Parts: sequence; structure tokens; C-alpha cells
Amino acid sequence: PSCSAMEDADLAAGLRYLADHDGASVARVAKQLGLPQSELLRRLAVLGDAAAIGGLGLVEVLGDGSRPLLHLSERGRAWLAMHA
Repeated sequence: PSCSAMEDADLAAGLRYLADHDGASVARVAKQLGLPQSELLRRLAVLGDAAAIGGLGLVEVLGDGSRPLLHLSERGRAWLAMHA
């Protein structure tokens, strides 16, 4: 997958939000971006490191499973710096 599958503006907005709110919950990020949580989770599969689909590695999902927290990876910070 490539970033062209998503709107660059949406991608940049999501990454900027994570840069400013490191460790935000899926629910909080979805609400901030105006997305259903299910849509955000689909996007995270691409933005994260899901090897099965060739994830981009821009976002890390950490936590105990019951409340995953989102973090911008170093690669995500580099992407944001280049596209800001």
C-alpha cells in the first residue's frame, strides 16, 4: 500500500495530532479526526507495522490490548517533517 491510497491532508492531520498528543487512545484520535473507530483501525493497519499488508511503519500501537495507545514512530516523525 502507499500513502496515495489516503488523502495526504488526512494523513498529515493524523500524524500531526499524534506528534502533539503522543500516547493518545484510539477513541480520542478517532474523535479528533472525525472518523469512526473502525475506519481509524483500518488506516492504522496501513500506517502501522502490519507486515502482512506491508505497513508503512509511521505509527506504533502500544498498550495492553484493552486500551491501545498510539505513538508516532521515528519514521512517522520523518514523514511529517518532509510533508508538513
